[in-house]
Amino acid sequence: MACKDDDAPCQPCQCPSLSYGTLSSDMYLAAKNGDLQKVRQYIENGNDINAADSDGYTLLSSACVGGQVKVVRFLHRQLYLHRNTRDWAGDTPLMHAAMMGHAAVVKELITRPHMCCLDVNVLNNYEETALDVAISAGHAQVEEILQKVKLPKLPAPGDFRTARTPIKSRCQLMMRLECEVCLEDYNQKERRARSLSCGHSVCTSCVAGILSVGRLSCPLCRKVHSGHVVKAEDVPVNFAVDGLVREMEL
Repeated sequence: MACKDDDAPCQPCQCPSLSYGTLSSDMYLAAKNGDLQKVRQYIENGNDINAADSDGYTLLSSACVGGQVKVVRFLHRQLYLHRNTRDWAGDTPLMHAAMMGHAAVVKELITRPHMCCLDVNVLNNYEETALDVAISAGHAQVEEILQKVKLPKLPAPGDFRTARTPIKSRCQLMMRLECEVCLEDYNQKERRARSLSCGHSVCTSCVAGILSVGRLSCPLCRKVHSGHVVKAEDVPVNFAVDGLVREMEL
């Protein structure tokens, strides 16, 4: 079932069992240390986003251990990511973020819409929830976030666990309206989508950042922008993306 009703209840995804030993140690470290380029290349090469190392750590759980918000945001953009996977101790990615006190990652996990609906009440092997873990570790900010959690209402399709064909839906589109450089959501202000002459789009803030250190070249393909640019606002707005962002904000 595709996403049709924004008010439909979000039922936690029953994520499939992991195949341990399929994620290399260097990819575990890449996600944990925030090497977004390496993680991006790994996914673009067709590797399994839910692969796990010998202890059951996936890219997502590794990023949560390291507190790497940008890596978590990038992984959230991938439709077939599973977010309730369990490691050897039964801990989920949310539990790892809570255990380490990474409040920004916890907030990202519970507020980002995804086809794999988060399970905040699942228990690990020690009968602890993510909230219990945060309390035990003394992370008051994370504890407060988890006590007030309100998950986005986005139901997963019935065949999500095994589907291989991308599901075209408004909800999937929402997850793609982000700048590919900073991975922040596009908006109508400092994150407004701008179209470079190469065809790629980046947000106004990223264009300004590139201009502050030299000429404007695309951070994705490295081609130099052909138009004369003095400030970020001189780069044309991507009105296709801009219109969708405006619609989402209504």
